[in-house]
Amino acid sequence: MRHALIQAASLGAALAFGAPAALAQSVEAFYTGKTITFLIGAGPGGSYDLYARALAAHMPKYIPGRPQIVVKIGGGVGGGLSTALQIEHTSPKDGTVMGMTQQTNVTSQLTESAVKGKFDISRWRWIGNMAPLRNFVGVWHTAPAQTLEEAKTREVILGATGRTSPTFIVPQTLNELIGAKFKFVLGYNGTADLNLAMERGEIQGRGASWISVVTQAPSYITEKKLKVLIVDGLTRDPLLPDVPTLLEVAATDEQRAALLVICGSSEFARAAFLPPGTPQDRVDALRRAFDAVMIDPEFLAEAARMQMPIEPQNGEALDRTAAQIVATPPAAVALAKKLLGSE
Repeated sequence: MRHALIQAASLGAALAFGAPAALAQSVEAFYTGKTITFLIGAGPGGSYDLYARALAAHMPKYIPGRPQIVVKIGGGVGGGLSTALQIEHTSPKDGTVMGMTQQTNVTSQLTESAVKGKFDISRWRWIGNMAPLRNFVGVWHTAPAQTLEEAKTREVILGATGRTSPTFIVPQTLNELIGAKFKFVLGYNGTADLNLAMERGEIQGRGASWISVVTQAPSYITEKKLKVLIVDGLTRDPLLPDVPTLLEVAATDEQRAALLVICGSSEFARAAFLPPGTPQDRVDALRRAFDAVMIDPEFLAEAARMQMPIEPQNGEALDRTAAQIVATPPAAVALAKKLLGSE
């Protein structure tokens, strides 16, 4: 009995001293020999894929312990919603999984009844954003409408990945705001699929980011096959300086407030984040590694070669913006929902 008591006491002491030791494990010790899975809520070959792979290639050297980062494509159907839900609810919360999903999930949390309550972007641990993503609405050169005015009277069939994707949100907002007659075919898996559908004549236009056209289909630009009608975002796209923004279409202060909800999500494109509950020291380590990559000459040279604009924001800034969006007054959210045709 005495021997058993001694063993129990020894085990208790080991647990008592071992637990703090485990909790005190350094970031370097934790990440040494580890692999970070980088889940991407978009289709292969698009701008999200390109940005993610560039970050994954350069970030490990700045993370203590130098873990590998492996990119895993989750697909773009539904605006990458499944990736958002996976990271929020089922991914490990220890710093071994980070994600990048389409920025419209920031808006859909407020405006889509089917999504509301399923995740909270103000709880995500934002690492940083490589560049804002200002989405466009463009029409194929054979589409029946070639201007916004013509789109008010002539039906144009657009492809989209899903209701929570910018490929749907931006043109649907135009339907409600100015009476455009865009119709949708949903379910495409990313911009590569949308491009193929336009070329085949299945659809007459698409949205998403202009950089996806620059990198995937530059002939659309040089041969003038795709005409851009409008972009979202808080400012005009430097690559499309003559194209108006959704905010410029607003006729009243109320409309502008609602569009700020919709367009504010552009600040979260190409943004990497960790699940809620990730230990703060690992969040801080990945944030500082991200910041270092954004001024890394090799990374910037690669981004320039691949025609990927870099306009970085750090994780702390994204935390503040996310909190502001989640706290949007109900009246502005209600109008945003009406513009989006949300239930």
